[in-house]
Amino acid sequence: MHNVKDLLGKLLWLGFLFLSCHMPAQAQSCSSNDNLRTCNLGGTHNLNYQSNTKEIAFTLRSRSSFGGRAYTYYAELAPLSGNTFTLTADNGDTLDIAFTLDPSNSDAQSLTLNNLAGPFNGSSNDTNAALLVEIDNTKTPSSNQYTGSFQLTLEQYFLVFLTGSETVDFDIVLEVEPNIVIRNLGDIDLSNSGISFGQAIEGQEDFCIGGIGFDRYTVNLSSGNGSTGGSGISPYALKGAAERMAYSVSFSDDLNGSNAKSPNNQGDIPGSFVRQSNEACISDNARVTISVAPSDWEQAGEPIYTDVLTVTVSSQ
Repeated sequence: MHNVKDLLGKLLWLGFLFLSCHMPAQAQSCSSNDNLRTCNLGGTHNLNYQSNTKEIAFTLRSRSSFGGRAYTYYAELAPLSGNTFTLTADNGDTLDIAFTLDPSNSDAQSLTLNNLAGPFNGSSNDTNAALLVEIDNTKTPSSNQYTGSFQLTLEQYFLVFLTGSETVDFDIVLEVEPNIVIRNLGDIDLSNSGISFGQAIEGQEDFCIGGIGFDRYTVNLSSGNGSTGGSGISPYALKGAAERMAYSVSFSDDLNGSNAKSPNNQGDIPGSFVRQSNEACISDNARVTISVAPSDWEQAGEPIYTDVLTVTVSSQ
């Protein structure tokens, strides 16, 4: 049996071990020039396309090698390949980008190709700075990831004399969250009014498929009363109070039906289709066509038949 004194000693010892624990300091990655340097700029930086602000945060200092006096500096940014500020996807698609250098102790300035921006105020100590990245929003990304490699060159001056220079390479990975939308898809009303015996009853609905972060999509059509989405015998079926009426369906990625395709027994439309719109879907670009064969509707014994046709689109 432990006495109170032994127990107190154990509690104090455990407390001492707890209090002695500490977290290691986070290591910084700094360029080689101690007096003209950046920290945490080199390496790979992941940016999110959907974020309102896209920036690379780092620190920067520019000072004399004697006495640590602050010296002004200039900056120039260049791509490591090519001659434009662009990010490239695996599918070859590109996005134009623009850069702004924003040190906390100077006014922000745009960085343009083959031009030195500045002067910027130097500092004796590491000072917060950021590279602001602006993406061309007139183009819809067709991939979920874009990359680019760049080099920032710093030139330090005392009066008009170049006193030092430093270069830093870094990579940007722009991640785009894929999103696919269907808009303007409404009900399809079918009627045999004005249809002669021997003619099929047909109807169609135009709608829009759009999105961002992908370039192609697939389509599946399923029937709530048919075997593609329910317990019916036919892949697609309209249901009355006691009867079912088979119908066929096709999908086209244009509004004239020239590319209409019929689904397989699982409801999948063969192949894939090119995305034609962004998420706004300002205009329709797809069509679903319904057809009821004469041999089916001419045998109808009820006045009303309905079905729920589900259109599923998947980005690729």
